[in-house]
Amino acid sequence: MTHPKLLDDDQVRQFIANGFLRLTPDVRPDVHKEIEALLRFALEKEGWYGNNILSRVPKMHAVLNCPVVRGAITSIAGPDYYLHPHRAVHSSTPLGEPVAALTPEVDAPRMGKGSRAGSGWHQDAQSPLSRARHHVPRFLIGFYFPHETPLEMGPTRVQAGSHLYAQPVAPHGVVLDRVEAGTFFLLHFDMVHAGFPNYTDRTRYMVKFVFTRTRHPTEPSWRHEQARWQRPSTCIPEFDVPAAWGCIWNWMRGAAEPPANGVSVEECLERFDSEDQAARLQSIYEAAGTGEVASLVDALLASAGQNKHERALAKDGNGQPVPHDDIRGYPRRWNERAVVMEDAAYALSACGAQAIPALQRLLAHPDPWMQINAAFALGELGPAAKECVGDLAALLDSPHSQVVRQVLDAIGAVGEGIGPALPQIERLLTETNLDWQEAQVGRGWVAEDQVRMNAASALLNAVSAGERADDIERIAAASLGDKNGYVSAIATETLARIGTPTAQAEAIRFLAERRWDDTLLAGVRPF
Repeated sequence: MTHPKLLDDDQVRQFIANGFLRLTPDVRPDVHKEIEALLRFALEKEGWYGNNILSRVPKMHAVLNCPVVRGAITSIAGPDYYLHPHRAVHSSTPLGEPVAALTPEVDAPRMGKGSRAGSGWHQDAQSPLSRARHHVPRFLIGFYFPHETPLEMGPTRVQAGSHLYAQPVAPHGVVLDRVEAGTFFLLHFDMVHAGFPNYTDRTRYMVKFVFTRTRHPTEPSWRHEQARWQRPSTCIPEFDVPAAWGCIWNWMRGAAEPPANGVSVEECLERFDSEDQAARLQSIYEAAGTGEVASLVDALLASAGQNKHERALAKDGNGQPVPHDDIRGYPRRWNERAVVMEDAAYALSACGAQAIPALQRLLAHPDPWMQINAAFALGELGPAAKECVGDLAALLDSPHSQVVRQVLDAIGAVGEGIGPALPQIERLLTETNLDWQEAQVGRGWVAEDQVRMNAASALLNAVSAGERADDIERIAAASLGDKNGYVSAIATETLARIGTPTAQAEAIRFLAERRWDDTLLAGVRPF
């Protein structure tokens, strides 16, 4: 591979404020044409490949690994980022002649029959089940358009600055532009976006990828020159939230610190959970700047005792619950799309190390929702919270899968000192919990699927610390072939990164047994 082309300060600031970057991959134009042809053949002549589409069209690795794309992802998610095993093709089939002119802000316009692109404004769900929504860039989305997509073909729309919202609100800052062939959009995972109708006679294709950060930042991973946060040269949102954006900027620089300000914590708390998302965001980070940890803990405790760790399920026509979240009003509670924590939890994480003792005490609170929020906040602090891994590990024995899932993610985010958690992680990856076998979503995923995926992710993140490598190798090797393919994929990456001869042999053997021969094109040499 050639060296990645890293972003500069202003480009990183644009990503923080706007929530996305538009990239032009430095590959030959004929590469995109070949990818488009392969995608159309596979999807129109063979079937739907879902997460396997990259194996079916491996030529897309040329785009994912080109210096421009790899450099942008490295700049935002760090040099040890991981290409998540989830990926999908978003298709928009021809709708016919438009019956009326549509504004870029329109919500859920009618799409062509069989389209696999949602036209309603939404923030993506995690896969297979829910994980937390992070303000800092732990999860990224890549939208790759292999062919030219003019406005009449329905490019994907985004709402600039919406990636930090607790839920979609009235559309503003909408970006809907013609897309050149080969364009690659890099987005914060929580960006509010939507499809748009296709009024041409040809199906539109876009491929979605997900990237995850695996190491807490200790220094800038881009071409960094100026330490001070400033509004970027291209800032689409009309609002300004320097306290929020500045905190994220400093976190990415490995120099996280709450902003100094003269606002009282009482003023900030009044704007928590506000429908005005800009006011809410500014108040979260201004509250962190007050250093009033006790007041923020009290604000978090105010949401205890309401069973918020349990889902609110939608109901069918007969009034019976179905495995789908009732998102009306976007209640702040556990769900199986992506979990927005309490605003006080985001503020406590931005307070830095001074909040650790209070968060550590909250782990022992009897309300699972408090445990979930406290674990999340500790995870955002990274290695500064490694002294808490033992306390976090104690919660891996919780009967609540929601608690276990968030604790595993927190341990992975801390990234160091995983030793006390390894026995429980091994148990979670090798033993079956009969209470976690009920389907949580219509696709059939059960809670244990996500528990095991989060456990595998925690092991992957721990590799960078260089601790307990023998134990991690043994546990990861035993996870190969898990009934959840996400687990196997992450375990394979873990073994590859450990890099010992035994780890590499295990990974190669597993992959060799599942080799995909992409030269056997249907219709030419049948599978």
